[in-house]
Amino acid sequence: MRFPWIRRQDIPDHVRAYEAGPWPDPGSYWREVHYVVLDVETSGLDARHDVLLAVGLVEIEHARVQLARRWYSLIRPPEGLLVGATSIRVHGLLRAELADAPPVDAVLPELLEHLAHRVLVVHVARIDVGFLNQALDLSYGVRLRGPILDTARLAMTLHQNAQLLGEASPDLPAPAIQLRALATSFDLPVYAQHDALNDALTTAQLFLAQATRLERQGARTLRALLRAGGVQKR
Repeated sequence: MRFPWIRRQDIPDHVRAYEAGPWPDPGSYWREVHYVVLDVETSGLDARHDVLLAVGLVEIEHARVQLARRWYSLIRPPEGLLVGATSIRVHGLLRAELADAPPVDAVLPELLEHLAHRVLVVHVARIDVGFLNQALDLSYGVRLRGPILDTARLAMTLHQNAQLLGEASPDLPAPAIQLRALATSFDLPVYAQHDALNDALTTAQLFLAQATRLERQGARTLRALLRAGGVQKR
């Protein structure tokens, strides 16, 4: 959704800085690339009608999670939008605490600072990317830039590779894409779910395990990871 009254000259400097990049070279060795791993909590699953309620992220540099640069923020829903009981049971974010949170327009500038110049890593990109694009579109008339990796897509590629390499039966069913199930399959710790920061950390550890396994199969560059689990931006 684009808004014709948002002109390029009206876009804030922090958005221009984000859009300008530069973005990591796809030919770089994947361990030398900087990543930001992100998760969101929302009022529902449809970005056309629901909104962001929380965002959490961790950064990865030199194939290590940088916990010192983790970031988390609640987001106050628009006036008049009542977060439903079903949503509250999932993420545990109460209406009272959301009422004291900053609005999305106050959160986006710092979020874009974290996303700039880095490869974005998410789990099930349709949800996270959809909500981020919706928020950016509504506020600035722009969308996400730069490369995006989806750990759910990487899981499917690894499953297919295992079958092609004879490491798994051709009849082996595709893996469940739930974050907990995938993390457990790599013997990784799983933190309390449906907390944006905890899920970002679980996703980061899953991504590093997946990328390491793909490297052993010959995928050494960012370009190779993007072939295995990249998200095509529209």
